[in-house]
Amino acid sequence: MSRVGAGRAGPDVLLIGPPDGRRARAFQATLAGLGWPPARTVSYLDVLAGRAALPDLVRPGTVVRLESPGEDLPTERALIERGGGVPTDLAAGEIAPMRAWYAGFSAVLREVEAGLAQAPPHRRMQHSDHILAMFDKPATHARLHAAGVPVPDALPPVHSLDDVLLAARERGWSQVFVKLAFGSSASGAVALRWSGRQVSAVSTVRVEGGRLFNSRRLIHARTWPEVRTIVDGLAPHGLHVERWLPKASWQGGPVDLRVVVIGGRADHALVRLGRGPITNLHLGNERGDLTALQAELGADRWADVTRAARSALAAFPGALYGGVDVLLTPGWRHCAVLEVNAFGDYHRGVLAHGRDTYGAQLRALLNPAEAHAATA
Repeated sequence: MSRVGAGRAGPDVLLIGPPDGRRARAFQATLAGLGWPPARTVSYLDVLAGRAALPDLVRPGTVVRLESPGEDLPTERALIERGGGVPTDLAAGEIAPMRAWYAGFSAVLREVEAGLAQAPPHRRMQHSDHILAMFDKPATHARLHAAGVPVPDALPPVHSLDDVLLAARERGWSQVFVKLAFGSSASGAVALRWSGRQVSAVSTVRVEGGRLFNSRRLIHARTWPEVRTIVDGLAPHGLHVERWLPKASWQGGPVDLRVVVIGGRADHALVRLGRGPITNLHLGNERGDLTALQAELGADRWADVTRAARSALAAFPGALYGGVDVLLTPGWRHCAVLEVNAFGDYHRGVLAHGRDTYGAQLRALLNPAEAHAATA
């Protein structure tokens, strides 16, 4: 069996995803750091076009990795078209028709599964059913809730701002988080609160000419017509709405964590210090000092965080890894899991026991007993 360690011979690795994307490059850098040969790559475009014969490309013992199709516009457009949609102006950041995107991604993963089913015996870093479930926020929320994982309460399916307000008011809520049902990277996220006739929203959505675009700067809306334009504009793409739980404040702003659970262990964590209620780092938020936060929380509360993250991934039996977003409420009183991200492992420079997330995944896949013994 191949072993994971610098300078040791590594297994053959086949990466399915945009070959020039930053995630693929980062994974290749990890392989190079281990002294392993680079992964062979197959694009989703080749899979969609029938140019990739996976039964021939996979060799006995090959490690197969699926990578995010995001950030590659030709792939995104092809997935939307495969799902029966019409691509928007993705280059300008226009919100994509996510129902069609998800349908297209589901279709290409079915083709991947069909190809791999005919391939020689190999090892998988992910399985398509896990990926698709994690991309489906209502399904993920339902799965986590059923497993007893702490999650914010969610509304039943809603299709408009009026639906959101009616359902929320019936529950006595006055603030919610609106998300795209199949979104990622905070696309289409809206933190919405109201009191009487007053309303305020913070979102990643910019409205221009009646069309909705992703924004890397948080956008504030303070009138009902503005809010209606955003929420009703997002609704055709599918909504998932949760009660907005306040996040603990630390070092001057809201804070939460991305914990990458690998092989049942929650050793890789990233602190996200926000300038508003949406803390994704690509929005200009900052990385926080994990050691300082752990000291602030204390051992017992930190154990609560990692326990919540591990229990979230355990709700996807057989999943090797996943990026789990964990919220702590003010006073560090409670933990809640916000999302589980299938491709939430791109965190360069986040090391645990000397390994980045990719190295830890390979170790957990190829040498699970050794990995557990070394980190226990």
